[in-house]
Amino acid sequence: MKICSTHYAFYPTTGGVESHLLDLCAEQAAQGHEVYALVGSLKGSSPDDEIHGIHVRRRDLFNPEIVREHKKQHGYEAERIWPELQDRIKGAYADFIEEHDIDVVHAHNFHHFLPEYGLALTELHQEGLPTFMTVHEVWSEFICEDLLQRTEWDAIITVSQHVEEGIYEQAPHLENLRLVYHGIDVDDLFTPENTESEWAERLQLDGRPVIIHPARMLPWKGVVYSVYAMERIRQRFPDAVLIVTDTEDIVDWINELRGYKEQVLQTIEDRGLEDCVITQPFSYLDLPGVYNHCDVIIYPTIGEEPFGLVPVEGMACGKPVVVSRSGGLVESVIDGETGFIIEKKDPDALADSICLLLGDKDLAAKMGQAGREHAAKNFSRKRMAREVLELYETAVRARELIEA
Repeated sequence: MKICSTHYAFYPTTGGVESHLLDLCAEQAAQGHEVYALVGSLKGSSPDDEIHGIHVRRRDLFNPEIVREHKKQHGYEAERIWPELQDRIKGAYADFIEEHDIDVVHAHNFHHFLPEYGLALTELHQEGLPTFMTVHEVWSEFICEDLLQRTEWDAIITVSQHVEEGIYEQAPHLENLRLVYHGIDVDDLFTPENTESEWAERLQLDGRPVIIHPARMLPWKGVVYSVYAMERIRQRFPDAVLIVTDTEDIVDWINELRGYKEQVLQTIEDRGLEDCVITQPFSYLDLPGVYNHCDVIIYPTIGEEPFGLVPVEGMACGKPVVVSRSGGLVESVIDGETGFIIEKKDPDALADSICLLLGDKDLAAKMGQAGREHAAKNFSRKRMAREVLELYETAVRARELIEA
């Protein structure tokens, strides 16, 4: 099958959608399908690239920052439909589909940011093209609700029950939702054996208890609460260190990252935690080696996490996880078995859970092993790709019957 996945961004841009796209497309390619990623341009990256068997095509027409600015120059706000742009996007898809003989187009998150992409694909869907959209999160905004109601797809894939419930709140008429949990590479990438240590040696972490909060520095990710927790943790474990991943290579239209990052860094300084909190950038492919040099992976999101790849990645590496009771996180972590689920905005509970795991190696190992088994069984990318491909095949067969 020839598949086109399309989104505003792709690896190495940081984010859950981008990581998911890399996993899904790479697994589809590994299973013998011809896979294209038609995505937004990225400064410093080639417009035509091959990554893990995926034909990556980066174009300015799919870069939301460029397109949004272009719309503004022509008097259109981001959420307002510009018919000329929609026609241009439709033509670009049609040309790409014809050039590469594409069987299926799979869009990601085209229910927000800009309306023209989802509406252009809806036109092609109505003309007979099998199309799918994965909704990775639901925002309470007009454009999101409007596009969920106006766009048409063979199926809308949801990544968690939490997201599915959010969609039904905005578009209760939809009857084509399909739940497919995210999957990751649990065979070669996220495994306890993947122990690249160059970065650990550079940061001089040997022998120190290490906690990691792998999140973009956005307010809803709750990074500052991890910093608060370190005040209590270091009282019991003076050598403990918290690593906070740090990147500015994300889709951040409203400039949340820079201001919040400054707040986090100021909090670290104000509380005298410079010696035990490290901010360090890592790519998605670096993470397994990072996890395997940490004792505990934490994800105390204070917003509503749509799914949350980090706990699944940590569990796959055989590490105990501590997460907040947020959205889809409770659908992957088993409280008391693969880790702990705490309430949001509770740095004391976060610190207590971490200290329990740092102080009880047997418990940490037991939870880590249970997490590894849980992730391998339920969250592999092979399972994910198989379920998605079954949806594609059903749609293609239905179209063939109509045409016959």
